[in-house]
Amino acid sequence: MTQTKRGRPKGFDQQEALAKAMLLFWENGYVATSISDLTKSLGITAPSLYCAFGDKAALFNQCIDYYLTHEACPILAIMKQAKTAKVAIELLMYDTAKRLAQPDKPAGCMLITATMNGAKQIEEVSQNVHEKRQNYQEILLKRLEQGIEEGDIAPNVPIHAITDFYITVINGLTIQACDGADIDKLNQVILNAIKAWSIFDVDIN
Repeated sequence: MTQTKRGRPKGFDQQEALAKAMLLFWENGYVATSISDLTKSLGITAPSLYCAFGDKAALFNQCIDYYLTHEACPILAIMKQAKTAKVAIELLMYDTAKRLAQPDKPAGCMLITATMNGAKQIEEVSQNVHEKRQNYQEILLKRLEQGIEEGDIAPNVPIHAITDFYITVINGLTIQACDGADIDKLNQVILNAIKAWSIFDVDIN
């Protein structure tokens, strides 16, 4: 007869618990979210939490993965489906904005908001978040490289500068959303950012 792990409640749903913990970290940030907050939201004891997920940092990292799978913009699908690099970036920004200003979810991107404060206290999770952000940026850069290969971007354009510019715009959308900007305001920022494409002398078919 298989025994349930010590401290874990009967009928415990790990995915449901991750979703609840993710919302807490997303809303309050890593530093401000306490073990007490987590156990109260998940309806389990501290020993049960450690048994199921490990320590607070381990739980947070699992929540980041859950967020990227269930809540974040599906960047890989967008990059693959878009016919040109410009369209890929445009779709990416609009989809991101829609997710940043949902009325029933915390504002902004969890990869940014959850680790904005208390830098000295988040070394245990900051590397993981940094790697996720870098991966996001690398995906965007590779899509621009693909644009050069397929001929919708001129071969001499500064694709690293383009990547930096649009990553900065996307990160700025998070700050705007956290400050209360609605989807219409975010979309206006995106519209202007799309117009800025021409300053890089990108040749679009």
